[in-house]
Amino acid sequence: MAKRPTPKKRKPKSNGRMQHSIFVLHEVRRMRNLQNSPYATIAEPKNKADKALKGITRVKA
Repeated sequence: MAKRPTPKKRKPKSNGRMQHSIFVLHEVRRMRNLQNSPYATIAEPKNKADKALKGITRVKA
């Protein structure tokens, strides 16, 4: 007769919520550290004027 496999520890049905809350915790800490960094400044959008011109489809005469 073959040996029976050793019983494994039961994994909880879903650990997703806990995993997500830990991820959010780390993400909030990371964002806060970035904001408080001495190098943190508000980034200027690149090519702002060019994009505004692209938005104009018709020129009124």
